[in-house]
Amino acid sequence: MKKFTFQLMLVCILVLTTGCSSVIDISNTQNLYRSGNFNSAYESLLAKQDMIIKSQGLIVMGLDAGLLSRLNGEYKHSNELLSDAERRIQEAYTESLTANISSFIVNDNTKAYQGEDYEDIYINVFKALNYIHLEQGESALVELRRSIEKQSLLKQKYEQQTRKVIDYAEKQGIDKATSNTYSSSFSSSALANYLTMVAARGIGDSNTFSYALDQISRSFATQEKLYPFPLPSSLQQEQMKLPEGKARLHVVAFNGLAPEKKEAVESIYVSRNNYAKIAYPILVGRHSEVQSIKVTLDDGTSFFLEKLESISGIAIDTFKAKSDLTRLKAITRSMIKAIGIAIYDGVAEEKAQKNNTTVSVAEELLGWVFKIASNVSESADVRSSHFLPSTAWVGATTLNPGVYDMKIEFRNNSGRTLHTQHISRYEVTESGINLNEAICPL
Repeated sequence: MKKFTFQLMLVCILVLTTGCSSVIDISNTQNLYRSGNFNSAYESLLAKQDMIIKSQGLIVMGLDAGLLSRLNGEYKHSNELLSDAERRIQEAYTESLTANISSFIVNDNTKAYQGEDYEDIYINVFKALNYIHLEQGESALVELRRSIEKQSLLKQKYEQQTRKVIDYAEKQGIDKATSNTYSSSFSSSALANYLTMVAARGIGDSNTFSYALDQISRSFATQEKLYPFPLPSSLQQEQMKLPEGKARLHVVAFNGLAPEKKEAVESIYVSRNNYAKIAYPILVGRHSEVQSIKVTLDDGTSFFLEKLESISGIAIDTFKAKSDLTRLKAITRSMIKAIGIAIYDGVAEEKAQKNNTTVSVAEELLGWVFKIASNVSESADVRSSHFLPSTAWVGATTLNPGVYDMKIEFRNNSGRTLHTQHISRYEVTESGINLNEAICPL
């Protein structure tokens, strides 16, 4: 009997601890990306498309494919992929608004990946860049306005969701002392406003140009934690009227990779003599050696780019609100499980006392199964896109209209060149959007 009981318990533990993993191996794709072989990286990603969709979902696949395809100059296709991911993120959020509380507080691992706020915000930024490459300035401005609108709604969004969980916890008699949550500092992207400024100048929209230029400064002034570096000096020249017959060339560059999700695990006190494991995702930044970027034109003109935005910093800040909400939901679930276990133990003990017997082996085993399930069923949802960059840099110069070759060097702290990108035969016009883009995967 004891042997059978042990075997049954072992089977139960194995069943409870076995589940689908959302972790995938795309190391080959990532290595190709880091080497600057973007075309092969894209092909490698497509080769694992079915596996990625099955384990991480259509949103992750759309984001990854959309971000990689644009690096091969497939701007129209990239926007199709990014638009599909954006639509799915919006649909998932709309469904969450109408979901009942019981489905809202379940572990995110049990649901299709819904995308993160920072992913949703930057989708429109990269779609706008795609439209600029396609010489569709009006469409670029539409995307940038969408991004800016999403930014303004972030704080309100998480305040509502947090209130929803706290209200439910209070109705269950759960102490809300564990419900401290983070309020994001982010409300305005300097990068989105910079691109708005450039696009507006290119299509002759002076009002939008002036407003966007002012908003860049406000982003730095009101969000010092997220912009701990100086305002780019090239912005001082943007307000000046261009000399007759001259043109303004802008360069935006990206480097590194945005933070990756990791699992954070805590043991929390949930009831008398009962602790539970909770798990929730956090974002961990990734180091990049790039410290300066030099642009050199074939006419001898050269200038350095300056840091405009830490995409990593904004991702971590905006995700902290989501992470704290996820932690709060995990605590609430653990408390509810603990209450259920306590009730079961109490009923089993009361039954045994009433019948003047001991708790049966089956009942004791089931009690252990409940406790094991409470401890092992929590795991963090670490799904996310993989190819958002870490940092955005900008710079500009005034020069004669014409066709230029361009060299962009990404350097480390000692001045050693880590990566070089060559752009050939780029036409700078007196009117239009003169913006070029560079990427360093390191």
